Amino acid sequence: MARTLLVPGLALIIVSCVPKGPPAAASPAEPATVSHAAPIDQQLPRPDVIAKSAALPGFTRGVNLGNCYDAPSEGAWGTVISENHFKLAAEAGMDHVRLPVRFSTPARSLPDPPYTIKEEFFKKVDWALDQAAARNLSIIIDVHHFEEIHQDPAGQKARLYAFWKQIAERYADRPPTVAFEILNEPNGELKPKILNEITAEAIRIIRQTNPTRIIMADCYFWANAEHLASLELPAEDPNVVAQFHMYQPILFTHQSAPWMEPWYQTPGVIFPGPPATPRKPVEAAKSQSWVVQWFNGYNTEPMATNPGGPKTVFEHFDHAARYVAKTGKRVYLGEFGAIDFAEPQSRENYTWLVRTEAERRGIGWAYWDDGGRFKAMNTQAGTWNESLKRALLE
Repeated sequence: MARTLLVPGLALIIVSCVPKGPPAAASPAEPATVSHAAPIDQQLPRPDVIAKSAALPGFTRGVNLGNCYDAPSEGAWGTVISENHFKLAAEAGMDHVRLPVRFSTPARSLPDPPYTIKEEFFKKVDWALDQAAARNLSIIIDVHHFEEIHQDPAGQKARLYAFWKQIAERYADRPPTVAFEILNEPNGELKPKILNEITAEAIRIIRQTNPTRIIMADCYFWANAEHLASLELPAEDPNVVAQFHMYQPILFTHQSAPWMEPWYQTPGVIFPGPPATPRKPVEAAKSQSWVVQWFNGYNTEPMATNPGGPKTVFEHFDHAARYVAKTGKRVYLGEFGAIDFAEPQSRENYTWLVRTEAERRGIGWAYWDDGGRFKAMNTQAGTWNESLKRALLE
């Protein structure tokens, strides 16, 4: 999905979470000795917690079932949902899964009013809910990749409302272990003012049939925590929860991703920085002052102040904590992870730090497993990536 994140004084367009076409050509990085990260110090100093999120029972430790029902068609992105997704999650000790679902393709719903979701596809979602229940897993139904509404919110909002009327009615009798997520990663023209209006109306529609169900609402800017402050949720409804995602520092988590812009193609970025041997970014990075600035800091700053270190993670969590302190609402971390082009110890370090920081702040989470470059579970083999499993659960 297209994702835009802020760097102070700059805006940049990035893409993450789903397979895309190959990036524009980029010059290869200069040959250099590749650094390897040491295991992160698990006693590293952390900032004081501004405010803790209240507990969200049943949604504390989870995993995304990405690139399954959110692909344009099943199997299009190389991953097909199976019983093993639920089995592996439950046996590892997860208490929930997040189910990204693309309802908006012509094969799955009518493109014109009344925007009926096709029964054949609804039965697939039913199956996933039944699988979760059989494994004692909670599950989040997430409306994902509804790209049209990000481009034309006024023209597409009726369609989203119709989706939620149907989803809410169909699952009204499901237990509270089923949660609803209104819309994944609002972006583009779906700016805060109209996003808040659409969110309020979607909540009103859902509450007609599901008066107490957990409803999650993503903030603007691809669910970037920096934009939680603009998210308005009903203070009187304790079961509406704010959601954000975490992929910072992006030049580490998405290094060499083939769907990214050329200036993201520098390999060998470790976490945390600095590397033992300075890393020279690819030639294309010279066109982006923020990338040049980031690598200067990454190569030279000590870990405590390094932009490729824990400080960046802590700062993003602080945005969530300030939202909790101001509103009293609960928050939830719906996605995080690092691509497998990063060396394994760095991925383990990053995943462990984000997970433990979320838990320290009372925030439930779901790791972004897309069955591909962010994969933690090998559902065909019935195994986990052991270093990521350790980072998530130990």
